Amino acid sequence: MKLPGADELAPGLWRWTAYHPEWKQDVACVAYTNGTDLALLDPMLPAEEVDARRFLRALDREVRDRTRPLHVLVTIRWHKRHASEIAKRYATRPGSELWGPSGGAITLSLRENRAADRARRLPAGIVAFETCGGEEVVLWLPRAKTVFAGDALLGGKRKPLRVCPPSWLPEGVAPSDVARSLQPLTSLPVQLVVPAHGNPVSEDAAGVLATALADAAS
Repeated sequence: MKLPGADELAPGLWRWTAYHPEWKQDVACVAYTNGTDLALLDPMLPAEEVDARRFLRALDREVRDRTRPLHVLVTIRWHKRHASEIAKRYATRPGSELWGPSGGAITLSLRENRAADRARRLPAGIVAFETCGGEEVVLWLPRAKTVFAGDALLGGKRKPLRVCPPSWLPEGVAPSDVARSLQPLTSLPVQLVVPAHGNPVSEDAAGVLATALADAAS
């Protein structure tokens, strides 16, 4: 895959960053394929218009060269970013869909049965883990053995990974609740954790994830 600024981190997994004007910092986005389906996770276009057009032209080529539709998945409503714009661009391609958590259905204008935390099956074999009372999903990408997190898991300087602070959570939800909801991730063969905020974790990713969840649960 040749998307401007995207680096391949694992089989079928590419990560790029884009400047977020509200956060005033770069945020991470992911393209993932299981060999047939192509999905973009929390996508954001480059800030400069000329770079955004260049990115979309490259994405057009990727979609055109594939027989399967393009899917767009959003982990939390705050990460709508350019997801709707990209999904609309390919809306005429049969099967192309926008997915997100049930708690963000209105903000994202999700179609019926496109709530990721309630679906039996997601595109590209992706598995969603519900957290924050349906407000957010953390995504497992099987082919890449990767966990992708929007806000629930954050990268940092003191620790490579941590559960987000209480100020980021809905009322009545604590970091310990998030940690418990994500505990099933520790049984997966995790080799990489990619947070939308922070650097990817590749060294002992499973151990780092387990420690972050244990710290929040205690």
